[in-house]
Amino acid sequence: LAIAILLLAGSVAAQVVSPIIMKTFLDDHVTQLSFEKGAIMKLVIAFVVIEIVAVVLSYFQHYKFNVIALNVVKQLRIDVFEKIGKLGMRYFDHVPAGAIVSRTTNDTEAIKDMFVSCVISFIQAAFLIVGIYIAMFILSPILAFYTLFILPLIVIIVILYRKFSSVIYMQMREKLSELNAKISETLSGMTVVQAFRQEDRLKAEFDEINEQHLAAAMRNVNLNSYLLRPMISLIYMAAIIVILAYFGFSSFNNVVEVGLVYAFVTYINRFFEPINQMMEQLAVFQQAIVAGKRVFELLDE
Repeated sequence: LAIAILLLAGSVAAQVVSPIIMKTFLDDHVTQLSFEKGAIMKLVIAFVVIEIVAVVLSYFQHYKFNVIALNVVKQLRIDVFEKIGKLGMRYFDHVPAGAIVSRTTNDTEAIKDMFVSCVISFIQAAFLIVGIYIAMFILSPILAFYTLFILPLIVIIVILYRKFSSVIYMQMREKLSELNAKISETLSGMTVVQAFRQEDRLKAEFDEINEQHLAAAMRNVNLNSYLLRPMISLIYMAAIIVILAYFGFSSFNNVVEVGLVYAFVTYINRFFEPINQMMEQLAVFQQAIVAGKRVFELLDE
C-alpha cells in the first residue's frame, strides 16, 4: 500500500508540474518573442519526460491498487463462505437459499467493484485536488481562494446523493435478492410446481418482484441524471467563468500573463477530471455500501 501511494504521489506531482512548464514557455518565450533554441529545447524535453513519467507511474499505481483491492475481496469471500459453513440449520430455515447465494456472489461482487474502481478513484482525486490547489496558491493566491467555492458545492451534492440514493439502493438489493431466492426455490422444487400446476402463480409472483426492482432502478437512473454529471458540469462552467472574469477585470489595471490564464484553466480541467470520475463511481460506491451492510449482517450472525 505504501508503494502504491508513493507511485500515486509521483503521478500527481507530474500532472501538476506540466502546466507550469507550459506557463513558463508562454510567458517567457511566446509573449516575449524570445525563441532561443537551447532554452526551448530544455522546456520541451522536460515536458515530454514529465508526461512519460506520469503515464508510467499511473500504470504502476493502478496495478498496485487493483492487486490490493482484489486480495481484500478474495479474503472477504473466503470469510463469508466459512461463515455459512458454521451457521446452524435454524438460520437456513428462515433465510432462502437464493438470498444467501446473492449475498455470497452479487453483494461481494459489488464490494469488489467499489474497491477496484471507487476507492482508487477517490484516493487519486484527493491527491490530485490537493496538488492542484497547492500549485494554484503558489501561482495566484487570490484567484485560488476564489475557486475554493467549488469544494463545498461538491460536498453538498455528495451528501444529497447519498441521502436519497441509500434508500433506493437498499430496495434494489433486496428485490434482487428476492429474485434470486424465487428462481432458486422454483428450480429446486420444479417437480412439485409442475405436479400441482403452479407455474402461472409463480410467474405472476416473479413478475411482481421484477417490476418492483425495475421501478427502483428507474428511480436510481433519475437521481443520477439530476445530481451527478449535470450538476458537476454546471459547477465546472461556474469555475471557468470565475477565472476568466478575474483575469478580465484584472486586465483593466495590470498586465495579464497568458501563461497564467492557461495554467489556471488547465488546472480547473484537471481538477474536474477526477471529480467526474468520482461522480460516475458514486453510484457504484453507494451500491457497494448497501451490499457491504448485507454481507456483514451475514458475518455477524
